[in-house]
This record gives sequence, structure tokens and C-alpha cells, in this order.
Amino acid sequence: MTFKLVFSCLIFFTLHMVFGQDKEDFLWPNGAKSAICLTYDDGLSSHVNTVAPLLSKYNFKATFYPTLSSVSIREEIKKWKALAKAGHELGNHTVYHPCRKSREGMEWVKDYQDLDRYSLNQIVDEIELANSFLLAIDGKKDRTFAYPCAHFKASGISYKDSLFKRFIGARGSSDQIKLMVDSQKIDLFNVPSWAPNQHTAAELIAYIDEVIANETLSTLTFHGVGAEYLSISKDTHEEMLKYLDLNRDKIWVATFQEAANYLRLMQKKN
Repeated sequence: MTFKLVFSCLIFFTLHMVFGQDKEDFLWPNGAKSAICLTYDDGLSSHVNTVAPLLSKYNFKATFYPTLSSVSIREEIKKWKALAKAGHELGNHTVYHPCRKSREGMEWVKDYQDLDRYSLNQIVDEIELANSFLLAIDGKKDRTFAYPCAHFKASGISYKDSLFKRFIGARGSSDQIKLMVDSQKIDLFNVPSWAPNQHTAAELIAYIDEVIANETLSTLTFHGVGAEYLSISKDTHEEMLKYLDLNRDKIWVATFQEAANYLRLMQKKN
């Protein structure tokens, strides 16, 4: 074997050790090589009446991001307390769900809930109020956040930095399927998520397969399940849960708080 060939082999081995080992070493709990969080936004009645029993049936824990001014929170508060007691995460999604009315398709946003009119102090105060409300519901202080409408600018100023000392992590969202992000490069305060709307079980399963194939973490953002808006059917939701149940060895299903805590530790380690 020539010196040049030996040298080339040595370089290849070194590069593999430096750049290839991290992904091989990045294992999620239970030996899984990928992870997904099931998240449910806005505090809808279908979450406590339809989703919760299905999650219990398949023994999965999920993260719920209720808008604290929602009708269900007001009228079904005992069910939300029971949801938290059962081990599901309640995350911060603000009190009034302010979004940027100036963005395309956001005409439905009320003027007084227009994030473009919010000051930075105003959105931070609302987030703090939501944390206090959630503490009264579940007695917990550690919390994650989900940006309403995936908007994070108030009067053109990002409030993302204001979340660092208040939350473990934050979830973004999109109605479009984005490219998968390597686990080591995921921004803990803008974790990717896809928000299905009238999609089929086959489409949800295809997305899960992409997460598995890319050995990464992603989240799913649901709204209505079998009811309300931006919805998927109850049967579609259950088919997805069945698939996740069959693939527990490949993908870890966790609350967003659990996944964010674990991801932070692994990113520091590697």
C-alpha cells in the first residue's frame, strides 16, 4: 500500500470520526434515532374530549398550548386540570393569541389583538400573565412556549430573546412541510413543526417516516380534531397514533418539554 493511499485512508477515517460520529451517537431515549412531539394549539374542546381519550388509549403524552381566553378553558377547566394531572404538558400560547394582521391571510385578526400594534412590553406582560394562569391550573413553573401563528415580532421587534429566561424552549409552526433539520442544529427557541389541515393519515404517516429517515426531532401542530377549525378527522388522528405505537423502537414520542430538555443536553454533549 502506497503512502498516498495510507494517508487518504487516514484522512477519511479522521473525517468520519469528527463529522460522522455525532449523528451515530445521538440517540433518543429507548434507543430511538428520532423523536416527535404531538402538540395541540388554542385550547379547543376537542382536545379534552376527543384527543385526551385517544392518547390515553395508546399511552402517549402530548403537549397542549391553550389560548387561555378560549371558551373551553372557561367552561371545561376541570377537564384541563385533569389533562395536566394525567401527565400531559400545558404550554404557554399567550392569553389572547395575538398575531400580525399585516401578514397575508390574517384579515381575521382583531385590531386589539394585532401583534403589529403590540409593544414589546405588552407581549411580554401577556406571556407572564399566561404563565401565572397556567401555574394556577397545573402547579408547575417550568414551561415551553408556542408562538401564536408562528409570529414572533411585536411592532416589528422580535420578542424571541425575551423567552430565553422564561422558557425551556419554543415551538414554531408552518402549514408547509419544511426541510428536516439535523438534531444538532435545531434552534431550541424555534423548533420546527408542521401544522396539518384536512390532511389524510397517509400524509401524516409519510411525514413521520421523513422524521425517522432523517433521524431528527420534529413536532406536529394540531388544532381541531374531528371538529372546530384547521382540523383533521378523529379517524386520521387515531391512525397516526396506531402507526406511532407500532414504531416506538424507531421514534420517541414525548412532550415538547421532555424533548427540549433532552435535546439541550445532547447538543451540549456533542
